[in-house]
Amino acid sequence: MADIRQNDIESRSAPRDEDGSASVSRLAWVSSGLGLLLFLGSVGVLGYEGVTRGSGPPVITAVVEAVVPAGPRWLAHIQVTNDGGKTGAKVQVEGQLMAGDEALETATAEFDYVPAGSEQKGGLFFDRDPRAHTLRLRVLGYVEP
Repeated sequence: MADIRQNDIESRSAPRDEDGSASVSRLAWVSSGLGLLLFLGSVGVLGYEGVTRGSGPPVITAVVEAVVPAGPRWLAHIQVTNDGGKTGAKVQVEGQLMAGDEALETATAEFDYVPAGSEQKGGLFFDRDPRAHTLRLRVLGYVEP
């Protein structure tokens, strides 16, 4: 009975070379090499980003993507982009509907987190149709996280 179990265990183990040591399959070597390449590539990308990314303040801009009706109101979809080197938190954006030099209506939005090199989307609600007036967007401020 012990011989059968011993033979069963030996048949399931890794193939052996003539000297009795376990041999490693070609697939195992390829998989290990691929894993090493992925690891080194990740470290390289992170290192490059760390060295080349600017350390200046956030440079945040806002643009209107579209204006759509939203029930009895109007919704201006906006996109906020941070082209600076640092993250901005609690980014405040103000939108004003203008008729010449007069501000007819003002709406604000706050973005919790706008990382460096990223875009965030949001919206501003107005009672008047922004397409019939000039919509001026301003980024009011941010805090450092």
